[in-house]
Amino acid sequence: MAVALPAEDCQVFASAQTAWIRLHYRNADASQACYQYIRVEFPASLPYACQMKSWSPSGLQSAPRLQWGSHLAHFFEAGDELHDLLVPYFKAGLENNERCLWVTGKAFDADRARSSLRAAVPDLDQRERAGQIEIANGDDWYAAGQKLQPDELVRGLLQREQDALRLGYVGLRTNGNCAWVTEHQWTDFLNYEALVQKAIRGRRMICLCSYCTGQLQSDAQLEVMERHDMAVPSPFRPVALQRGTAILLDGPKPVQDVMEVQRLRRELERQKRAFDFAMMASDMGTWRYTLADNVCLYDGNAQRLYGLTEARFLHDEEGVKSKFHPDDLELMWARVANALDPRSDGRYDVEYRVKQLDGSWRWLSAWGLVEFEGEDDDRKPVAIAGASRDLTQRKQAEEHQRLLLDELNHRVKNTLATVQAITSQTLRTARDLPSARESIERRIHSMARAHDLLTSHSWKGANLQDVVARALEAFTPAQVKISGEPVELSPKHTLTLSLALHELATNATKYGALSCPGGQVNVAWAAQEGKLRLTWEERGGPPVAPPTRKGFGTRLLKALLAHELGGDMKITYEVSGVRCRVAVTL
Repeated sequence: MAVALPAEDCQVFASAQTAWIRLHYRNADASQACYQYIRVEFPASLPYACQMKSWSPSGLQSAPRLQWGSHLAHFFEAGDELHDLLVPYFKAGLENNERCLWVTGKAFDADRARSSLRAAVPDLDQRERAGQIEIANGDDWYAAGQKLQPDELVRGLLQREQDALRLGYVGLRTNGNCAWVTEHQWTDFLNYEALVQKAIRGRRMICLCSYCTGQLQSDAQLEVMERHDMAVPSPFRPVALQRGTAILLDGPKPVQDVMEVQRLRRELERQKRAFDFAMMASDMGTWRYTLADNVCLYDGNAQRLYGLTEARFLHDEEGVKSKFHPDDLELMWARVANALDPRSDGRYDVEYRVKQLDGSWRWLSAWGLVEFEGEDDDRKPVAIAGASRDLTQRKQAEEHQRLLLDELNHRVKNTLATVQAITSQTLRTARDLPSARESIERRIHSMARAHDLLTSHSWKGANLQDVVARALEAFTPAQVKISGEPVELSPKHTLTLSLALHELATNATKYGALSCPGGQVNVAWAAQEGKLRLTWEERGGPPVAPPTRKGFGTRLLKALLAHELGGDMKITYEVSGVRCRVAVTL
């Protein structure tokens, strides 16, 4: 059982011979509000004047004629939708001798609106000068950011209708882009829309309000639709059935019960939440770029990836240069051009860097698919929809790997050069082949042990104490004393000092303190002001006399320290033992 509501809650929409009557009623216990559409067919033979008495040509595909007093909502995503809907809407009003008011937004501003409408209405300039139509930007028309006065706004709208009738026009037709409404104005604006819905009943007015879906919160679209008679779909883009209203596409459809719609709404919100979580987990975001207005709309995840503070981004020259890395622009535009080619498959794929809010750069991979309209020679691109993913960590890993390979190549070359020098010098000064072979093996083994130490530290370097301990680990603690503060060495310092310590230990084993059980070697070092000073001092060995000639080990030490580390070495041969001082730059 249903209880009918007052007559003002009924509304009629019609075409030439068909009318849809919208009834608003509640069930018996008044717990649920429902809408029902009733279709009425007029006989073709009935005179047109009898069929409709209060209709105006709409210019809209979904409802060719509208009853005066209609309050309509239109949800759009991009400026091209506003062009396709509003140009024929106002053309129909001008040709029907109506006075028109068009308040535009950034997606389709006043200049573009005027230019587009002029192409459809050649005498637009004369009509505008005569005051039949007024076209203004929303930012100039509305008091942006100020508290709204709904009653005052409605009175102003009704006064415009009276002025239009007084000047001899058949009525008033309006459209307003509601993108100017801020979050803190939303409640007052909904109150204004509700007042308009009630105030224009039976008046010579048709009001169409345009809302950008990218700016609406999850509940806002339903709130808007509850305060309008019907939602008008954009041309070529059907809109789903929603609570509190119906959209006329192929004919009227009954609106779902409120509870059912709430269930569907919760399900949609759950799906959207799951999708958002999946996109966040994969560092991805979605976007849609429309060619008509050169604007890209980003979802919340994509805004974070691109370092944006709002969904709408204008792809003009200034905006693109401020956001995208200059080294990546040529490739990006080339990929865009290839995708937009009507002969292509429309696939877009590119990698580039985008500037973040803190000034840093983030690597992104972007891929999408072009939306085309028309066929064959008439095929033209209208938009690109796609997604982007964060590649920064992968790019950093690739750069790190490249650096490692470069470093490895450099180290291998240096190592081979050192081995070659060791082999050549050893063979040149050796007494015989067996002794040369033994010396070469010992020296290469020392290098290998230094490589092992570096490998255990991922070739980031090594601690000097570990280098000294490994070079002298073959000797008992009673013979070796080590002292010094912790000093981190680079890979190059590690290899060179390992070879130097090996040569000193070899000489001490053959001729010095380590050649007898009572001998001892003291190794001490200190680092200060970017300089490392290391001292090798022998005690308790056989008496020492200066050599008659410099051996290979001494020449090797001085050459390596000077060439590789920019340092020097000084050896003194005291009777009590050899003393060696090494100084290198860290």
